[in-house]
Amino acid sequence: MNKAPAGDDGLGTLCARWRRHTVAEGWRMPEDWSSPAVVPLAYAVMNGLAAEAPARALGTARALADVGVAEGLRDVGVLYDLCLTALPQSVAVAFATGWETAETGPDPRLAARGMSGLPRHGEFLARAADVFAGIESTREGGSLVLVTIDGRVGGVSAAGRLVRWKRDVLLGEAVRLSFGEEWPSGYRDGVAVVLGRPEPAGRMLASVARARDTLAGLARKNPTILRAPVRITVRPLPSDLAALRRLLDADHAA
Repeated sequence: MNKAPAGDDGLGTLCARWRRHTVAEGWRMPEDWSSPAVVPLAYAVMNGLAAEAPARALGTARALADVGVAEGLRDVGVLYDLCLTALPQSVAVAFATGWETAETGPDPRLAARGMSGLPRHGEFLARAADVFAGIESTREGGSLVLVTIDGRVGGVSAAGRLVRWKRDVLLGEAVRLSFGEEWPSGYRDGVAVVLGRPEPAGRMLASVARARDTLAGLARKNPTILRAPVRITVRPLPSDLAALRRLLDADHAA
């Protein structure tokens, strides 16, 4: 895949060009084009990654915004045209499936998660509450721990929206690659959290090391977007949900 059309500043430029070209081709409501779900798809296409999951999430988001499936698919086609590649049938089907199942499938929650693709703190706290209550369990063995990944760099919070989007996409991708989907996770404005157990066989610590290495590489390539080095802490999980909420708030304010 030719990545050159995205330009040196990558994701932000691609998203801006995508919106501009879609509007020029007749998007009915230009002010409604922007959606958290557009950025993971742009990131996947720009980097030659599997795009079916973000396409399905975008289809859901478009359906919930009352965008027709034909208009939505034309929009996705514009993205692929900008990246000088053909729209794969599997991606078109995934988008249409997300659109068709918007009211019944699991994707409405995913589409609302934001640029990182990780659950927001409210969803994370709900899962943590289930863990505290014994309704949901994490891995067997060892005490529960909280991993906090702070990728914020000075000035990003006040920077442009596309800069924050890119940071969120990078952090979300690193967390998913390092920890997978089985650990409860959450995200808010540059800070990701993961809940799990350090055992068996030190799997959590191995995941932390993988996240550290992944983010170190991303930070070198994006020094104005991500903290270098990204700050990662592993602590015992607080004793109850109220204490966990206070800790998350304190970490975010730091």
